[in-house]
Amino acid sequence: MTGSTDSAGGPAHVEAAQPLPGGFIAEVVRVGDSVRRTAPEGDDFVAALLAYLARTGTELAPRHLGTDEHGRQMLSYVDGRVPWRDREDPAYFADPALIALAGLIRRLHDACAGSPLAGAAETVCHGDLSPKNTVYRDTPDGPLPIVFLDWDRAGPGRRIEDVAFACWHWAELGDEADPTELARRCALLCDAYEMPAEGLLPRAELVGVILDQVEGTWRGIAAGAERDEPGMRRLRAAGVVETVRGWHDWLRRHRPTVEAALDLA
Repeated sequence: MTGSTDSAGGPAHVEAAQPLPGGFIAEVVRVGDSVRRTAPEGDDFVAALLAYLARTGTELAPRHLGTDEHGRQMLSYVDGRVPWRDREDPAYFADPALIALAGLIRRLHDACAGSPLAGAAETVCHGDLSPKNTVYRDTPDGPLPIVFLDWDRAGPGRRIEDVAFACWHWAELGDEADPTELARRCALLCDAYEMPAEGLLPRAELVGVILDQVEGTWRGIAAGAERDEPGMRRLRAAGVVETVRGWHDWLRRHRPTVEAALDLA
């Protein structure tokens, strides 16, 4: 809840906090035109990054509005739809959405390359790109991504890191998945990111980067749960460690097929 006082000192207006769905890690509520969420450890960097993106007019993120009286991170509310349920609508994963997604990632990287926030790194990466961290709006081509949410893991990095992360989050892995479809989606994202081909992405590294990220994900959740972090405990209890570890084993088995389909073998 938040509010203000009138001239007599009484409450002038109080807006109810509306819980927003989908978060395993941070508590997220909407209060009027703002979103309040558990502040990340690196909120100073996040605040600086979102302020920089606002100044450069990239329109890729909500605006950082400071901290509320409960110590929560305050962000501007972005109207749209977030596919927080897995695979709730295939349109979120259709080719037009993937092409638009690649354009957003490219805009982020181009805006941050050479900036003080990137330091000596190639650019600044979001670090946690997934459908659940993306706002979509309906268009004649179907729902298309417009804004990224949850910048808690943002930091200096390489372009390929965000592209690889998007490749496996907007595809299916595991025993029921098709490795050639994973390769097709990877190729589509890479082509849309650097079209015409500009050599920005070392594509021969792509599958290896994905494997490292998938392994880092399940190991990070397991380690966090052992440290008694509530969000990581919830993820482990939901079976996420076993699921993601299974994805890693599947991709290791099918790596030759994926790389051959990408013409990387």
